[in-house]
Amino acid sequence: MSFNIKVLTFFLFTTPFLFAQQWIDKKYTYDSLLNISYGSDFGFDGQVDTLEMDVYLPNCDDPSHLSRRPLILLIHGGAFIAGDKSEASIQYTCRQFAKRGYVAASINYRLGFVADDQLWNCNYPNYTCIFATDSSEWYRAYYRGVQDAKGALRYLLNRAELYRIDPSNVFVAGESAGAFISLGTALMDVNSERPPQTYAQPNVPAPNNNTGSCIYNIGANLSAQGILRPDLGGIEGSIELSSVNYTIKGVGNIFGGMFNNLLTEHVSGAIKPSIFSYHQPCDIVVSIDSAKIFWGLSWCMTNGYGCYGIANTPKAYGSRSISDLNNSQNLGYSIHNEFTATPFPYSFLFGQASCTDQTSNPCHAYDNLVLRESNMALFFSTLVSTSPVCDTAALGISVSTFPEGFTLSPNPNSGDFLLHLENISTDSEMAVFDCFGKLIHRQYLTENDTKIECLMMPGIYFIEVTSSNKITRNQMIIQNK
Repeated sequence: MSFNIKVLTFFLFTTPFLFAQQWIDKKYTYDSLLNISYGSDFGFDGQVDTLEMDVYLPNCDDPSHLSRRPLILLIHGGAFIAGDKSEASIQYTCRQFAKRGYVAASINYRLGFVADDQLWNCNYPNYTCIFATDSSEWYRAYYRGVQDAKGALRYLLNRAELYRIDPSNVFVAGESAGAFISLGTALMDVNSERPPQTYAQPNVPAPNNNTGSCIYNIGANLSAQGILRPDLGGIEGSIELSSVNYTIKGVGNIFGGMFNNLLTEHVSGAIKPSIFSYHQPCDIVVSIDSAKIFWGLSWCMTNGYGCYGIANTPKAYGSRSISDLNNSQNLGYSIHNEFTATPFPYSFLFGQASCTDQTSNPCHAYDNLVLRESNMALFFSTLVSTSPVCDTAALGISVSTFPEGFTLSPNPNSGDFLLHLENISTDSEMAVFDCFGKLIHRQYLTENDTKIECLMMPGIYFIEVTSSNKITRNQMIIQNK
């Protein structure tokens, strides 16, 4: 078997970080592992979808002890029919949280629903793609996303040792449809909260031909005889089923909501996750209060474009409705709301947040991505119970990248690494640790040591060269080629 060695980003810790605010300050570099397959399941058309995630790992470990980092799972939006884990705002948020010391992961989940068989004409791009055959399809698409997100969490937490994750400090956050899924992942923890539409439903006709170019229908298995809608299974889904225990401390709800009230029922004795909500009252896709999905967009389509109003969408609790439910029923959730002030003016042409204004300044979006991401991180930081064990400044050890004359070279053919050394001091020593902090290889170095070889299996490794109280350090990952 051959391996491909990838030497990852160098990292630098210095003493000014000793008094930094853990989980707030962005003081770490990070490594990214892209397109990791975390499972598969049946899509809306009965075909198997293979699901992938990207993982961002902060460089904040010391092999002398096992660190534990909080985990945050980021979930993209796209009305359950489009979107990708590599969207710019999702990637940005993952990177910023990794810089704070979190393990951050973004996921793809099953997309698509059965589109309507009616012919909806409108001079607006992809307008027909948002017409589902009935409102049940929205619930079913959302539910598949929740199952996938729960499976992704189990995948990561089943590898908590590998990724140095603290299962007691888990966070989920998402935008739009991803926010619905995030709330469902954190709050749907008893089977009675499962939407009834996710049980077996009557078969439906194949979609109209004008939906063939919809992204979720490209390559789909759509039988002319009709589409089967079987029972979607339990709330945990089928990916990486295990009894791994974890605690979701917080949820990031970014212009999202809930299709059904998930606040009233909860596993007895379990911690209720805190909720950070950001929403704009002028949002015409997901109402900040309670209305059908696309409530304002439907108004714009019928009052400016001469189109059909959007049919078959379900009603949802927006962010302000979620907060009102919690307060009016004294449900005991800690919710931090950040709402802007501008309402939807019910104007097509004129004024802030009018239909035409939202083509360039959409209210179903951030007003300030950097501010909202920072405020969410500040809110989450108060919930993390993990000690800041990632810092090495408190150990009295100077940690830096390899100095001039030390070179770590990949060898993709054999799976070993090459450490080229120059000007070795008499007290130098090299050590290799695996991702669990276990010593794999150690030897004292002399000026005659020009090359050292050490065969390693796939995984994350730390290579250290020590001299007196100074540690020079590098990290690399070996993956199957």
